[in-house]
Amino acid sequence: MSEDTIGVVTATRGRPRLLRRAMDSVYAQDFDGLIEHVIVIDDEDPETVAAASAAPVRPGLRVTVHQEPRPPAERDEPPGDKRRVYPRLSRLFNTGVRVSSANWIAFLDDDNEYEPHHLSGLLDCALEHGVRVAHSGRTMWYADGAPYLDEAWHTVTEPAEAARIYEVMCDKGVRVRGTNILLDRADPRGPGDPFRTSSTIRAEDPVSLVDQSVWLVRRELLLELPIPETFTDAEHEANTAPDDKLLRTLQDNGVAMVSTGQPTVRYYLGGVSNRISRPRATAAAPAEQPTVSVPLTAPTG
Repeated sequence: MSEDTIGVVTATRGRPRLLRRAMDSVYAQDFDGLIEHVIVIDDEDPETVAAASAAPVRPGLRVTVHQEPRPPAERDEPPGDKRRVYPRLSRLFNTGVRVSSANWIAFLDDDNEYEPHHLSGLLDCALEHGVRVAHSGRTMWYADGAPYLDEAWHTVTEPAEAARIYEVMCDKGVRVRGTNILLDRADPRGPGDPFRTSSTIRAEDPVSLVDQSVWLVRRELLLELPIPETFTDAEHEANTAPDDKLLRTLQDNGVAMVSTGQPTVRYYLGGVSNRISRPRATAAAPAEQPTVSVPLTAPTG
């Protein structure tokens, strides 16, 4: 049995059905060490508390439910405003890190799922390379379970710009053309290289894209370098999310990281960073796309 322990932090509110799916994917992990699923509930939400409290458990898996009250100024805000949501998500993620007692931290958005070997693959990769940060790739899905095969970048609403970034990401090997595979990547940034999110990337830029649900980070590192909780107007304009802030913080502090090169998270569209839903005229869901095996990425940073 592994001596390492992994805390999975999920922030959630008002989506108990999706939360149950996420919890089931943590339950199904083949990691042979202790997993602690820390479910951080945003404000008072009795239905979500009930769902989280009923999470499936087994030997090697425990569930910790933590309710984080909202300050009065955030109680009646309009839904979906990224300028409010992203700072709060950073706070919730950081809270989950503090609540956990594990020595590694992974994250899982409540609308995503892990493949069964996700956590074990990440930890094996990190230990093999002697680094404190690893990440995987993901497969992209509509909320109804159909694979997302559109030749358009999912966080950009303007069609021509979405098509441009899709082509850039295919050329860089991030999107695998003709499939629903996205291989997150954190290229080294040289002196003067800008940090551009995937929503604003140019062909000449390094790739700076690691989704929140694909990280594995040593807990003491996240306590030392927590996810920043303030966002500038320029960052909001660039659709900068907490995962972007974490990546930039780690890179700016010279932290080495490695990728498994494997798409082991099922990422469902329709969240805060994108509002994509499958067109009604779309026919029945296509068959699931095959995943690919690519070499491990050498440590960067």
